[in-house]
Amino acid sequence: MKFAEPWYLILAAGPLVVLLWELLLQKRRHDVAPSKILRGEASHATVRLQRADSRRRHSKRITLCLGLALGCVAAARPQWGRIEEPVFDQSREILLAIDLSRSMLAPDVKPTRLDRAKLLIQSLLERLAGERVGMIVFSGTAFLQSPLSADYEILREFLPALNPDYLPEGGTNYEALLKTALTAFSDQGGADRYLIILSDGEANDEAWKPLLDEIEEKGVRIIGLGIGTPDGAMIPDTAGGFVKDDRGAVVLSRLESRTLQTLAEASKGQYVDASSWVDLAELIQQTVEAGKRGEFRETNQIRLAERFQWFLAPSLLLLAWSLCREFPVKPTPRKATLKLETP
Repeated sequence: MKFAEPWYLILAAGPLVVLLWELLLQKRRHDVAPSKILRGEASHATVRLQRADSRRRHSKRITLCLGLALGCVAAARPQWGRIEEPVFDQSREILLAIDLSRSMLAPDVKPTRLDRAKLLIQSLLERLAGERVGMIVFSGTAFLQSPLSADYEILREFLPALNPDYLPEGGTNYEALLKTALTAFSDQGGADRYLIILSDGEANDEAWKPLLDEIEEKGVRIIGLGIGTPDGAMIPDTAGGFVKDDRGAVVLSRLESRTLQTLAEASKGQYVDASSWVDLAELIQQTVEAGKRGEFRETNQIRLAERFQWFLAPSLLLLAWSLCREFPVKPTPRKATLKLETP
């Protein structure tokens, strides 16, 4: 037998020690002197007196202490016997990379490019089940906002707070993005890896191209989502106006998808124009069908069987019995008739 939470056994010793002490104390008192408390029983014809018996009181304590002790043993989770059960492991990793450059605030895609990216991510999280998902934020620099995890609530919590002020540098640095992604993916050989990039612009330079070999070696497939339109829109600034260039002219931001298309083609992924709504979950499935499927491993896991119910059931019964016996007994009222005889 093994206990998963053995510390609860210390609590089980408490009621047993108290019970043993009470029994020894009562036995000593009974041996020294007989009880001086009398109990009376009366009927319509006789009255009988006898010394009080404490055995009933002791039986209540025994019931209560045993119930508490068995409850503590159940809380310690006793385990014995082995159970062999199949375990299915889905080795699929998805990294979401969201562009936080100021051009993502352009309203040519309603409500804005950045808001569209957030909505796409939220819709994807609602469709996933079991995949490990992480997030990278990037603009002029990049860092891993959330490591790969099956807990999607972490992503949902901070996703609304993402904005261009989140990062210190503007621009679109794909080299920093790819380096961060390569270190964020696990080293597990059989995992399917996806890097989903939601962006509107091209890279500032071509320093990211030498990293394509590492992307291919690690088996990462890139899904590029171009968010924006060819006509473009002006970029709002923090003062309520629009972003201007060095000459004072208003900057018109258009979708520049060449870098995203190159990344998708080099990694055997896909590029999709996300100016209209895109079903990301279906897009990932299509990418899986085009390449190799995600690897599902079935292994047999052996664990000890939980046996706490064998102690919990009698504990509840004993405690319920003890509680019922503690209820005061109310006598049933009877109607008494007095007959007066006159001499």
